[in-house]
Amino acid sequence: MTTKEKKWFLSLDEDKKLKLLQDMLEDEKIEMAFNTIKILLDTPVTEGGISTEKIQITFECYNNLN
Repeated sequence: MTTKEKKWFLSLDEDKKLKLLQDMLEDEKIEMAFNTIKILLDTPVTEGGISTEKIQITFECYNNLN
């Protein structure tokens, strides 16, 4: 992901980022999902990152579907 793409992604609404992550998991784009999670966890929440707890909820929802 380029710096420009990363900035764009981090500027999205939190719900949109989590939905995109969920879609990646459902589409079995696991490597892309993990790369996205790394970006979200490495970025402070104040700059567009997402807390571990909210990402965990997304994973739990995905696991419950499978």
